[in-house]
This record gives sequence, C-alpha cells and structure tokens, in this order.
Amino acid sequence: MHILRRKSRAPTGILLLPVELLEHILNESCNTSRTALRSTCSLLCSLATPFVFETLVIDIAKTHLSNFQDRLSFFAALVSGKTFARYVKHLRLVNMKIPVKNRTGPLDRIFFKKRREQHSKKLEELLVAAVPFLTSLQTVLYDGPDMAGLVFLQNGALWNQISYLPGMSTVSAHEWVAGHPFSNSNFPHITEVNIMDPVCFNPVAILVSRSPSLSSLNICSRSSKSPLSIDPLFYEHPKGTYSSITALLLCGDFALRSHQVHLLIPHLRQLQSLELSIKFLTPAFWASLQAEQIFLRWLSLSLSTDEPALFDYLCSYSGLRSFFLGIRTGFGENAKKGMERVRERHGEILDQQMCEPPGIRFGFNDQDHHQR
Repeated sequence: MHILRRKSRAPTGILLLPVELLEHILNESCNTSRTALRSTCSLLCSLATPFVFETLVIDIAKTHLSNFQDRLSFFAALVSGKTFARYVKHLRLVNMKIPVKNRTGPLDRIFFKKRREQHSKKLEELLVAAVPFLTSLQTVLYDGPDMAGLVFLQNGALWNQISYLPGMSTVSAHEWVAGHPFSNSNFPHITEVNIMDPVCFNPVAILVSRSPSLSSLNICSRSSKSPLSIDPLFYEHPKGTYSSITALLLCGDFALRSHQVHLLIPHLRQLQSLELSIKFLTPAFWASLQAEQIFLRWLSLSLSTDEPALFDYLCSYSGLRSFFLGIRTGFGENAKKGMERVRERHGEILDQQMCEPPGIRFGFNDQDHHQR
C-alpha cells in the first residue's frame, strides 16, 4: 500500500518515475501555467505501464496515509478499475492491522479497539474487491511478521478472487500457520509455490492439491524444532490423483523415513529436478526412485553421511545433467569411489554442467566441502 516501485532494488517508499518523465517535469518546472501542468499529468498517465507500477505492497502499519479516510480512498481507487490496478504484477501482503496508539482510559481503549477492528475489516473488504481489477497479477507474496498477516492467509474471499486471475502463477508465504482459507477454491494457473518456515504442512498440502498445474514446490525451514515429516505434503490429493511437480526443493528440519516413501513416490513420477538439504533421508528413497524409473536430470544434495544407495541409483540410468553433493561428515573413500562411478556413467555431459543453480549451495568434492 505504501510502495509502488519498479523491479529494481532502489530504496522503497517512493514512486520511481521514468527518466523521460523526470526530464519533462524539470523542463516545465519554471512554467506554472495550467497548460504545462496538464501536459505533465497527461504524460504521467501515458507512462503508467507495468514497468512503472509493478509491485503493490500492502502494509497498513508503515503507510504514509495518515488517517482512515485516506486509506479508504486508496482502496476505493483500486476498486474503480481505472487506475494503476490493472498494471500491478506483484502483490506483497505484509500487515493489515491499523497501528495502535496510546490510549489512557479503559473506555477509550475499548472503543478504539472496536473502531480499529471495524476499520481493518472495511479495508480488508476493499482489498478483496480490488483483486479482480489486478488483471496482470502474476505473484502473491506474504511476508508479514509473525501473526500479523493472518487476515491475508485465512481470508477465503481473498483467495477465491485470486483463483480467477488467469496470469496468477506464483504464491509465496512466510510462517504459514495451521488452518486454511481455500474452501472450494481451485488454482488452475499456479505453477510455483514457495513456503518459508511452515508451522505445519496442512495448508500447504491443501494448496498443492488445489493446483493441478503446479510444477515447482520449494519449502525451507529454519526452525530448530523436531523434524517435520515430508509425506503429508500430498495427503490432501483426492484418491487416484497425483501431483505433477517437476522441481522440488526441501531445505531444513524435515525427515523422510522408510515407511513414508511409498506415500511420496507416486507424486514424484514427473520429477526432473531435486534439491534436498534435510535432517534425515532414508536410503529406501533412492531404491524406490530406481524401481519406479524416476530418473532425475538435476540433483543437489546435502547429506549427513555417504549413502551407497544414492550412487547405485545414479548409475542405473543415463541423462543426469547436473549433480552436486555435500556430505556433512566429510567425503570418505566410499563417497569418492561413488562419485567416480557417477562421472564414468554420465561422462562429459555431466562434467560440462558444473554450474551451481540458485537455491541451496553444496560442495562437489571433499576439498570443496572443507572450503565451504
């Protein structure tokens, strides 16, 4: 709400204008006539392209709009459909709560709390009404602090409106808590889901099951709590239906144990790229991939120890294009021999692709491991 900016990493909080418009304003700065003013405004309207109005940030707590009426006017302008709403490509949701001010008496605090809740509800309704006018929207990112963004993550009407946008392809969220807002909404256009520090997998699993075109799933956790099991990620799929993801990234305190593998493997039959840096990974996972003939082309791993089943799997097929391996206890003789087997099996095609992809970074051999 307080930021309209280009894709560049320039300081936030201002509207970045094209050089052409700035030059035009500078040339006419000495001319105070209405004609010059109208000319400048017309030029601004003509330059209102997706390159100018690209990211819309909703953060009531840090907005420059000082009162409730100004905030209402802002959302009302979005709902009108005649302003920059149609140019917004990226929606970033931070905080919908109106800032708390110092109140002295108990009655004053009670009435203010009630009024603040009413104002927040009204702004929330206006945001939901504005979504259909965000016709160019491609990504939704929630990165609010702690529990401040529950109004976004658990607003069924908001997600229902988002589900109808044809260009909507990416959903990202930070600290997704239990509960979900999706009701009967489906997301046929979403191809990528990114989750940071999930509290549980229930809402993520529901979103994944409602996104039939999902091809990329990335989940990272920095929590020090007990490891989360991976298999619930696909619990919500209707019986007989499976995920179509081709790229999976899991990083953090996750675990995949032998009795869970058979629940996960059917959803990975189209998998081509895998990045894993998790607390526990059963060797049965590699044997199951081999048995189901799921042959990866891009693989990045961080393991606790060397695993013979991994090298057996990688040497069972051809076509591996990129392979990066880090072993937290160091590379022993068995791991070095396994790496040589992989190089011999996949040959020059693998060697020509030694360029680390974005995301998790791993060492490739024992020397590289100690340097990192």
